[in-house]
Amino acid sequence: MKKLILFLILLLFIVGCKEIPEKEVPEEKVSTLSELQVSACNAADEAGTCQTRLVEVGIIMPSECCEVLGKCCKNE
Repeated sequence: MKKLILFLILLLFIVGCKEIPEKEVPEEKVSTLSELQVSACNAADEAGTCQTRLVEVGIIMPSECCEVLGKCCKNE
């Protein structure tokens, strides 16, 4: 009985420590964007320049970044 309880506790610990993956974007959607567009979205999202610099450059619009990559979805 003790072995069963220890096994269940170990199993619970392993399941609880499992890393939760980030929201994955389906490959077919990402492939519709060029590497440059994906990089621009990621950089603008990190820098908080989606509504300013990203729009000025014109490589991709923030709405497209949001729709395809889930980046730049906040209005600044």
